[in-house]
Amino acid sequence: MQNKKGFTTGEVAELCHVTIPTVIKWIESGELEGFKIPGSKNRRITRENLLKFMKKYNIPTNQLEEGLPRILVVDDEESILELFKAIFDDKEYKLHCVSRGFEAGFAKEFKPDLVILDIMLPDIDGRKVCEFIKSMPELGHVQVLGISGYVKEEKDFSDLLQKGFDDYLVKPFSNDVLLGKVTTLINKAKTLKANA
Repeated sequence: MQNKKGFTTGEVAELCHVTIPTVIKWIESGELEGFKIPGSKNRRITRENLLKFMKKYNIPTNQLEEGLPRILVVDDEESILELFKAIFDDKEYKLHCVSRGFEAGFAKEFKPDLVILDIMLPDIDGRKVCEFIKSMPELGHVQVLGISGYVKEEKDFSDLLQKGFDDYLVKPFSNDVLLGKVTTLINKAKTLKANA
């Protein structure tokens, strides 16, 4: 299901564990955005709309998100975590957010393709977290994007790259710049994973 862009009512019914008439009622009531195929009675639902619907109603999305690129965000500011959730809500990524550096150990289980990592965490320096992630052989493809509002000098950026970061962003940043870097790093992670 990972490469499908559009789903039939039968596929949606299966993913949501309901009947096809229930899915049709969701579409007709406007709860689930779908469309009719011209010249046909058949309906289709985009992945984006289905994912949004399932998240809204707390329907497990594991099967729908299987095979999607995974992003782990580590930042102690709740507002930043909420911002990332909003930015990636309708994108085709599986996102997990944590607020402490020590929780980045979850990376071993989550197996992200990209870690977006705040440099200045209250419990541990982000550079140490990056070194920890990069030291795990099973995460050899993982890309790490450092973010910080404090690191602003060229020598500091060079230090980040020497510590294993693959790229960095200075807070505040635009969504377009973030998404551009994410796309580049996810593609690099896919290539590394394919060649491993």
